Amino acid sequence: MEVMINSEVLKSLRLKKSWSQERLANASGLSLRTVQRVENTGTASLETKLALSSALEIKPEQLCIHSSKSQDRSNPVIYGYLGAAIGLVGSYAGITLGLWQGNLSFGQAGLWYGLVGALVGLTCGAIGFLNTRG
Repeated sequence: MEVMINSEVLKSLRLKKSWSQERLANASGLSLRTVQRVENTGTASLETKLALSSALEIKPEQLCIHSSKSQDRSNPVIYGYLGAAIGLVGSYAGITLGLWQGNLSFGQAGLWYGLVGALVGLTCGAIGFLNTRG
């Protein structure tokens, strides 16, 4: 039975111990070719996964695809985008109401729509940029 392994996690754990692929192969009882294949393709048998996790002294679950940052269910970035979307909808509703009641001209409303849209775009860009920086 083939299982998927997060090859980036495997490689980083190996390098953290300052081990070569050959050293990991010896410690796990696997062939060098098997270790190379797992790091390149991310596929392994269940026995290989258990041997690698044992050699690295970690739980087998830590080698799963979902063991990286995606495992954290609380993703604050989504709240940033959600807040930006709510702000955009609220602002557009207020501008439209002002236009409908006659408090704003079409030109003023267009100016405000553009300004709010630009600010929300900058906000989302900043959220995305800061998210990539970790």
